[in-house]
Amino acid sequence: MKLNNTQIKALKPKDKQYKVSDGRGLNLVIHPNGSKYWRLFYRFEGKQKTLALGVYPMISLAEARDQTMEAKTLIAQGIDPSAAKRQTKEKRDDKFNFKNIARLWRNESVENKEWSRNHELKVWRTLEMNVFPYFGHKDIKDISAPEIKEVLKQMEKRGATELLKKVKQRCSAVFNYAISEGMTDNNPTLALKFRKHIAENHNHISYQDLPELVQSIELGNLTPTVKAGLKIALLTFQRTQEIRFAEWQHIDFENALWHIPAEIMKMKRDHIVPLSTQAIAILKALQPITGHYKYVFASNVEPDQKPMNSNALINALYALGWKHRMTTHGFRHLASTTLHECGFDPRHIEKQLSHENKNVIAGTYNKAEYLAERIKMMQLWADLVDNADGKNIIPINRNKQSAD
Repeated sequence: MKLNNTQIKALKPKDKQYKVSDGRGLNLVIHPNGSKYWRLFYRFEGKQKTLALGVYPMISLAEARDQTMEAKTLIAQGIDPSAAKRQTKEKRDDKFNFKNIARLWRNESVENKEWSRNHELKVWRTLEMNVFPYFGHKDIKDISAPEIKEVLKQMEKRGATELLKKVKQRCSAVFNYAISEGMTDNNPTLALKFRKHIAENHNHISYQDLPELVQSIELGNLTPTVKAGLKIALLTFQRTQEIRFAEWQHIDFENALWHIPAEIMKMKRDHIVPLSTQAIAILKALQPITGHYKYVFASNVEPDQKPMNSNALINALYALGWKHRMTTHGFRHLASTTLHECGFDPRHIEKQLSHENKNVIAGTYNKAEYLAERIKMMQLWADLVDNADGKNIIPINRNKQSAD
C-alpha cells in the first residue's frame, strides 16, 4: 500500500524504531523521539545498501518519491546513488562551510567601511565562541534550523538573551550573504522564534556600571552579613538559595574552595566553587560575627537557627536604589556575559554556573570538572570586579582573532 500524508502524520513513535514502506524500497523510519526519516533500501552489485533522503516533513512524500526515481535511474545505469551523492557533496569543498562564508561576509563589511575595527573583533568573537564550534565546519547548505535553534537555546539557558539576539542576527546576515552570492538558497534562521525575555525577573547591569554598584554596596547602610552576602553573590555568582544556606563547615579555607552539598543546589548535585583571594578575605572578615553559628550568613533574628531571610539580598539592592536595574540573579548574568566576552571556554563558565543538563547520567557527573581552569577564571573575575572600568576586558584569544 502506498503511503499518503494523512497516514504519515498519524504515525506515532514507539519504544523502538520502526519503519513503514511506500514501495520500491522507499521507507519512512520513525524514531522513538518522534522524528521521521526517509530511507531508500536498495541492492547494488549484490550488496544491501541504504540511502538517506532527508527528514519528513522537510522532505515531503512527493520529494522522497522523486529522489527514489532518480536513484533507481542511476542504479539502472550501473551507478551507485550513495557514491554519486558523496561525489556531489565533495565537489563543494571547505570554501562553502559556514565559517569561511562568514569570513567573506566579515571582509565585505569591513571593505565597505560598515564596521569599525573594534566592532569587527566583537562580531567575530561572538561567532567564534558561540557558533563555529558547533556548525562552522559544515557546508552552509547542510545547516538546518533545528541545529541553529539548539545552539541559541544554550545561550537562552545561561541567560545571555541579548547575546542570543546578536548571534541570531549575525547568523542570518551570513546566510543572506550566501544567498546573494549563489552559495545557498535558504536562510534557516528566519524560521526561529524565541520568547521575549522578561526583564523584570532578570534585571542586570553591564560591566561598565559595576563600579557604581560596588561603591553603593561598600557605602550602603547594610548589616555586615547582608553586605558580605552581596559581595559573595557578586564574586561567586551562585544562586540566592546556595548563598543563604552556606555553612561554615562547607568552606575550605586551606584550599580556597566552597563545597555546596546536593540538597542545597537547584540541580541536586554537589558543586564546588573556587574562592578568589577577595572572597576569602570577605569570609574571614565575617567569621568573627557569624563564625560561631551554623550558617555563614546567619539570620539577625534567630542566628543560631536560621540563615538570613530569602529576600534579604534583593531587598538590600532595592534599598540601595537598584530596583529595576539589578537583581541578585543578575550577578549570574553579568558574570556569564562578561566572561564569555573575555573569551573563556563556555564549558568552564557553564560548569561554574552549575548549568549541567538534568538528564546527565549520574555516574558521569564530576563536581570537580575543569576545577584548575575554574580556579584561574574565578580569580580573574574577582580581579575584574576590583578594576571594573570596562577598559580591561580583553578577550583571552584576541591576538589569535586579530590575525585570523
